[in-house]
Amino acid sequence: MSNMKQEILKLLKNDRFISGQEMADRLGVSRTAVWKNMNALKREGYRIESVTSKGYHLTGHPRYISPTSLEMLVAQSELFSHVQYLPTIGSTQIEAMQKLEHHDGAYMVVAEEQTNGRGRFNREWASPKNRGLYLSLVLRPNIPISEIIRFNLFISLAISKSIDQAFRIESGIKWPNDIYIDKRKVSGFLTEVVSESGVINAIICGIGINIFEDEDIMDLPNATSIEREMDVNVDMDLDDFMEKLIRNIEHYYHRFLNEPFSAIREEWKSRAIVFNKELRITETGESYMAKALDIDDEGFLEVLDRTGEIRKVISADIEL
Repeated sequence: MSNMKQEILKLLKNDRFISGQEMADRLGVSRTAVWKNMNALKREGYRIESVTSKGYHLTGHPRYISPTSLEMLVAQSELFSHVQYLPTIGSTQIEAMQKLEHHDGAYMVVAEEQTNGRGRFNREWASPKNRGLYLSLVLRPNIPISEIIRFNLFISLAISKSIDQAFRIESGIKWPNDIYIDKRKVSGFLTEVVSESGVINAIICGIGINIFEDEDIMDLPNATSIEREMDVNVDMDLDDFMEKLIRNIEHYYHRFLNEPFSAIREEWKSRAIVFNKELRITETGESYMAKALDIDDEGFLEVLDRTGEIRKVISADIEL
């Protein structure tokens, strides 16, 4: 049997009252064991109502990512084989890198807090405890290193769609690695690779999402959070969000391995927030103003600079 807390949580998520005796009978354990694991779930933040003669009923979800629910989702995953959940870590990205030799297949590292979180161009990513999702994915695609540009486009769709589906928010993608809501950044991801002879052995994709309001994050001029942007009538169910995020990552990663970017190009463009705007583009030490026109089938951004020259942008820092 898998972790008993996971089995009890599955029963509670059936959205009905269930007695301690029925749970004990179905799981083949004592009522005392059920009671102990029920209390452990309450300590994780689950709100569980107990009514005499009716039993237990799940009435609320934790205010942060639940390790029990996350382990349950990974156990059901066709892609991920392992998850490491940490209260605090310097960087999930570094931790994921260090585990490469010890774990085969795809896995993830999740932390409640990062003390040295970082984004693209080695910029600091504020990661206060239980305020956001700090996650690194390890994937092993065995593809040419040139395909990493395409990977970023597929994974950005997975993140943006998950936010919209779980929280009923309309998010947009800022090429190549940021998710915005109403002109403010809510998420970014950092993609690093381990390769040999031009072939990727592993992708390490670090994802940061600002979920709750926090002074350190809100003081940044272009930052926002899910909590700030979502309607007050929408339930903040992070179990549901993690399920949607993992499923969307699985879906778009499978498509990435089997389809060209052209298969999702129009869907991606419908979420893009960079087109027909004046952008400041910085690449290889050069900074210039340009207007984004299109994105080609290889994932390169086509822009028109102020001299009238059309350029293809492969890797750059873009300011709206």
